[in-house]
Amino acid sequence: MKAAIALLASHEVQNFVRKIAFDLNRQYGVDFAASLKPAHITLKQAFSFESMERLERYFDTLAASITPFEIELDRVYHAQWADQGFLGLNVKETGVLRKLHNRINRELCELFEDTSAPHDGDAYHFHLTIELGKVEGEDVYRRYYEEMRDKTVNLRFTARYIGLAYSPGEGISESFMIYKVLGLGATDASPASHATASLGLSRLGG
Repeated sequence: MKAAIALLASHEVQNFVRKIAFDLNRQYGVDFAASLKPAHITLKQAFSFESMERLERYFDTLAASITPFEIELDRVYHAQWADQGFLGLNVKETGVLRKLHNRINRELCELFEDTSAPHDGDAYHFHLTIELGKVEGEDVYRRYYEEMRDKTVNLRFTARYIGLAYSPGEGISESFMIYKVLGLGATDASPASHATASLGLSRLGG
């Protein structure tokens, strides 16, 4: 089994990035992948775990211990690794984000056998994935990025919800669902406005 932990973005940010995903699909036929998930900022990328009961208890405690805080997104950026193209929003790093990432890594190591994930640690780059996918021939993600007249954005929101994503970790692809969403500083489940998060099935990692 695998899981990931992420902060959910505001509706304003969600709507902004979905317009770009829509443009990518209309202009270049890019399949929806990351955009099938609610817009989010990953705090801990996919890691292995042995007990959902244990993980859920930890997640509940984690959510209750975090006070809502401000997040700023300042620009669109492109990246490529192996055969994957990527378009995302850069998240301006803060001490709160870095401490959360390091804390989650430290505490999960005490609960499970091996919770290592790509890019853990000081090199982790906080971001919000707009869309990503396999590149065959031209990297249309790069083309879209280069044709953008203005790559700067001025988006900020107060992080109020945190999500726990789950995958059985089997089969050809690792499909994740949002297993649980909680309000920060609270122990109750998220309101109905976030219920659709459970419908997204794709990779949660970027």
